[in-house]
Amino acid sequence: MPSHISRRRFIQCCALSLGAVGGPRMEAATVESHAPELGWPALTSDSYPEPCQMTGVAVAKDGSILVLNHGENPVEPQKPFKHEIIQKPGVLVIDAKSGKLVRSWGENLFMRPHQISVDAEGHVWIADSGLKKVFKFDALGKPLLEVGGNDVSFNLPTDVAVLSDGTFIVADGATNKRGVKFSPEGKVLGDWGLKGPGPIILHTPHSLAVDDADRVYVADREKHWVQVLNADGEIQATWKKVGAPLSIRYHQGSLYVLSNLSGKRGIVRRFNTEGDLQESFHTRGLGRIQDYEWPHGLAVSDGGNSIYVGFILTARRVQRYRRVKQS
Repeated sequence: MPSHISRRRFIQCCALSLGAVGGPRMEAATVESHAPELGWPALTSDSYPEPCQMTGVAVAKDGSILVLNHGENPVEPQKPFKHEIIQKPGVLVIDAKSGKLVRSWGENLFMRPHQISVDAEGHVWIADSGLKKVFKFDALGKPLLEVGGNDVSFNLPTDVAVLSDGTFIVADGATNKRGVKFSPEGKVLGDWGLKGPGPIILHTPHSLAVDDADRVYVADREKHWVQVLNADGEIQATWKKVGAPLSIRYHQGSLYVLSNLSGKRGIVRRFNTEGDLQESFHTRGLGRIQDYEWPHGLAVSDGGNSIYVGFILTARRVQRYRRVKQS
């Protein structure tokens, strides 16, 4: 995305590249690739006294699992949102091996934290749709950067993705329906997106990912697609038939997309960078009685052998899924 490009001009440039639009091929096997590891996490009543909505998951550079949560301020259907700062720690740090809570941080910082991600340097990024801000922290939770307020005018920001040069993109939610690109210092470089029938159509840009080639993947929950852009914001492809994507993450050559099938059942699909489906699994297996309602957060580690999903609404849990060895 060129610096200081106008939004109108940027959309016009994107329209010129519309001929590159393609879609994923969905012929991959329907065998469940992963199964829940029911003993993980090992959160006791002493270390984790009450469940809370697990809205985002990320893998820290040291391998620990970061779980973003709503604390005592849950978001409930058909109820007004509480415009109050969450007093409890917004980030739980869980040991990947034992599943035990090792520490937490982020007290009195967030209002409605939506997604969490970790960049190549190990910095932690959190989008807070309630405060309409994006935060950058070091690995221990020390604040490094805060973007938002009158200078940017976010409205329900949902996720952050960082490119190899340190610039970063914010998905600016269901109201503004745009992506905004920033310098490493937090200066606005440009924005993109438009509601309507043309290219780069954003209705609810719910999650972002960046691959090793700095291609940007935008998961749009309401449009039921993933749009692929280059680092300059020019559209490369549109992947349809991905359900209602809630979270997208890149890991070792693959894109993992968490989509909602219903309030009680979601699906995680793994694609290659061309959009070909490689494998998939449901977040709640058929016949299971455990509560896995409304998956929302997604993280991947160990070459895709371990996948973490955070749940909200009544479920309020984080679950690890391990790859199943196929006979």
